[in-house]
Amino acid sequence: MDKHDEESPEYYVGGKCYSPDQSKTLCSVEGIFERVTLYQSQKGAFFKVRESIVSGLRLDGAAVEVLSEAEALSFIDQHCEGINKETYLLIFGEPLQG
Repeated sequence: MDKHDEESPEYYVGGKCYSPDQSKTLCSVEGIFERVTLYQSQKGAFFKVRESIVSGLRLDGAAVEVLSEAEALSFIDQHCEGINKETYLLIFGEPLQG
């Protein structure tokens, strides 16, 4: 995994390039010391970017993990407060009423 270009990050994982700037944001949550954002790439792959932060400033490089659709949905279920509803509906469609 390698981070490329601070202004427009691209992450290389498993021989593929993942770019948050060219992907759809599905879910984003921010805690005291970290921000985690789930994306779907233009090719349909799901990936999560975890950044260490303090007072809005990044401390370390990002940790990137490629997820299956089931893992992405599980992340969304665990962090429903951070869902980007418009993107969710575009990707998964309208969910059934619970």
